[in-house]
Amino acid sequence: MAKKGEVTNPATKVPKIRQEYEPKGVEADVLKFVYRRYGEIRDDPERSKIVANIDRWRRNWEALRAERDPDDWQSNYFIPLTTSIIEQLIAEMIDQNPRPIILPRSSDDKPKATVMRHIFDYSWEVADSDMELYDVIKDALTEGTGIAQEYYFKDRRIIRRPSGWEKNGKERKLTYENSDEVDYDDVYLESVRNNDFFIDPDARDVNRGPYRAKDCFRRYILDIDDFRTFFVGGAWDQLGNAKLVKPGAGDTDYWEYYRPPQGIDQGRQVEVLWYWGRKPEDALIVVANDVVIRMGPNPYNHKQLPFARAVDVRRTHNFYGKGESELLDSIQEELNTYRRQLMDRAHLDIDKMAFVSRNETLDERDLIARPHGMVPVEDPTSIRFAEYGDVPRSVEMLQDHLQADAVKVTGVEDRNQGLPTPSTATEAAILKESTLKRVKMKLRFLEKGFLVDVGRLRVANIIQFYSQPRLERIIGPENSDKYRSQIERLSLENKLVIDQGQFYRRSYRQLRLQDKMLFLDETGSVQEKPVKGISFFEATPDTFIPAARGGFDIRFEAGSTMPVSKPLMQAKITEMFDRLAPVAAQNVGYDIVKLGDAVLEANDLDPEDFHLEDQEPQDPLQGRNQKLVQLASQENEMVSRGEAIPPLGTPGSSPIHTEIHIAYLKSPKVEFTQTDMQAAQQFSQAVQGGGDVTAVISQVTRQSPAIQLLVHIMGEMMVQQARLGMHEQQMGRVTPGGGGGGMRPPAGGETGITSGQGNMGNEMRAVMPNRMQGGADVARGF
Repeated sequence: MAKKGEVTNPATKVPKIRQEYEPKGVEADVLKFVYRRYGEIRDDPERSKIVANIDRWRRNWEALRAERDPDDWQSNYFIPLTTSIIEQLIAEMIDQNPRPIILPRSSDDKPKATVMRHIFDYSWEVADSDMELYDVIKDALTEGTGIAQEYYFKDRRIIRRPSGWEKNGKERKLTYENSDEVDYDDVYLESVRNNDFFIDPDARDVNRGPYRAKDCFRRYILDIDDFRTFFVGGAWDQLGNAKLVKPGAGDTDYWEYYRPPQGIDQGRQVEVLWYWGRKPEDALIVVANDVVIRMGPNPYNHKQLPFARAVDVRRTHNFYGKGESELLDSIQEELNTYRRQLMDRAHLDIDKMAFVSRNETLDERDLIARPHGMVPVEDPTSIRFAEYGDVPRSVEMLQDHLQADAVKVTGVEDRNQGLPTPSTATEAAILKESTLKRVKMKLRFLEKGFLVDVGRLRVANIIQFYSQPRLERIIGPENSDKYRSQIERLSLENKLVIDQGQFYRRSYRQLRLQDKMLFLDETGSVQEKPVKGISFFEATPDTFIPAARGGFDIRFEAGSTMPVSKPLMQAKITEMFDRLAPVAAQNVGYDIVKLGDAVLEANDLDPEDFHLEDQEPQDPLQGRNQKLVQLASQENEMVSRGEAIPPLGTPGSSPIHTEIHIAYLKSPKVEFTQTDMQAAQQFSQAVQGGGDVTAVISQVTRQSPAIQLLVHIMGEMMVQQARLGMHEQQMGRVTPGGGGGGMRPPAGGETGITSGQGNMGNEMRAVMPNRMQGGADVARGF
């Protein structure tokens, strides 16, 4: 404390906060830099001018009437012109339902782009991003600029659960234990108030071009309890200083750099500044009421500022745009003035002024109009009311001119006036499209700018955070069979993680898909097919992280994702059906059923309600035969690769199954050598002579794949002979002449099985008409 009469230098006076929190070195420099930079951006003349007008533009949208004294009879009516135009514009823009399209940068990433598109749609749905997009567009239309932040949001809170009873003498008291509850844990898009966003004054965009912002701030006003709930742990309370943060107080000498903003509860609320830097190096610094909470690099891998900008009318070479409220500002004021004058005129016409003789003893209350009112006077001619002329036609015309000016400047008008009446829904949709050219231009800017920026940030965050597995501890008796079998199964599936002797199950996020299903094909690539109902897919990192440098491209497609209107889209699909239905009826290139489904879906009807019901029950053997046909094709492929197949045939094989093998044996893919002919004759003699067939099979099947398949076929036919009595019919297709003389090859060593390019008589259709299935392994002519 200074002594009496002693002069102190204010520059050397230490703020009271430094008695509790005194940063050193880099931390002190960071604190000083953040508040200095914050003051530079906050006090920038261009931003100050915009923020000063934002309140007036928002009042125009809210159509707020000025407060007036109860004794004031003059009108304060506010014409909701700005409100109606902005709401009409936002209704048209939101109705278009724009969505980003994820495109690969290489052919290898095409299946991964499909998964990323579904992840994007799923995250957009769970985060209710349409609601935030609505707020951003409304801010852009009202204030000229809308700001959104794309980040990873984990909403954490502390809950209390009963844990037991505690005895205190004769009384019992229920005890509780605290636990963390996570309400949300995913990527998130949030609309940001312009008053709480501070960007580099030299910037023209956030993340685009040579004039992109080098840094920015986002301000939060938080209750002290919410602040302490969020800033816990090493992730956000990096320096352990959160406990030192106190709400603002009336003592202005307490702070060094921080100045409590007006309009907040200084006894409960704190001002938290998040500084995001790009140049000279990426940085994220968080300060709250003169205390550094966190400082370090940008935690996101994309290293961009996590914000995107949407503007209504672009100002060239400027960050902030011009909104509809600003365009209509003077028109709104003039219309309000004229309308209020007319209402005041009507009020005066009802409650007219009176000219009264000085001899009359009347006051103002006697002249108030009321039912059955009577005013006694000596001479009625001594009272005369003021008469006003009618409102001239020019006043109404002047208001119409102001309305026309509003249409010119915004491009929005009442389509029901001054336009021809449409006779069909299609004509109405086309007429609507012609009157919304200004809206389409705004949508193009929204697509090419804001939504592309959001898409790039979100895709980068999905790659960063969705690739991190979730670990679930495996609990249960370690000696139990169920526990051991679960460990073995997870180990085989490569989902087992061991950490400090504990076993964990590794899992990734499950995507919920509507009317579609994702699956892995033989090569491990993700494929998509339509299904009815809901399906799920586990998004593992190898299914969506791109191999190409730079990730994915984001763009928008007009037409398919943003139809102009429902009636116009219905008309387009109906016209498409009329053009393609005759072609589809001839089974050329198109499916008539799918075309009909498209028409029904365009009219919001379920195609399943209109499909023909199966009148005949399905043959239970049909599914078994299909499996046997597929198994025969797989066995043919195994033979071609030199792999072993059952030597005496497939158990339970059917004639259809065997005919697939016969067709393959007769195809040009199989060639018999002279050694194969001798092995076939040896096997035939063993069968006829009743010798040791097993030993002969073991010997001859080592000769070549052709003999292996031939023995396989003969084994199946012998079993089918005993089971079905069809030996003679099938043996004729393998032995010459079709006769029944057993398995004996003809004289000269020929087997009757020919191969080569010219074997046109042995096509698959000649062996098994109308039952051809399979791919490259079926005979020629398929």
